[in-house]
Amino acid sequence: MGNFSSVNLYFQDESRFGLFTRNGKSVTAIRVKPICVFQQVFKSTWISGAFSPITGDHFQLILPQSNADNFQLFLNNFSKENPTELKIMVLDNGKFHKAKK
Repeated sequence: MGNFSSVNLYFQDESRFGLFTRNGKSVTAIRVKPICVFQQVFKSTWISGAFSPITGDHFQLILPQSNADNFQLFLNNFSKENPTELKIMVLDNGKFHKAKK
């Protein structure tokens, strides 16, 4: 098993949390068109995480985007956690999980 003292299984996924404003319905008097200021806003952040159902160990990283470069950053940081553990990670079919980089 090389330099590893233990083996652990992890499941990885990412989620987007953000704000997306929409101009919804408003209540006014009959035949009065509502007047309101509206600004389209879309802001978000991504949380990537890996969780072990065996030990309960977990690792999360907040990232500005979900792409191949940030996924590599996630993997680099995750590999530094408990470096004597051989980590087996199950991924979904995300496009950036299979980047040619």
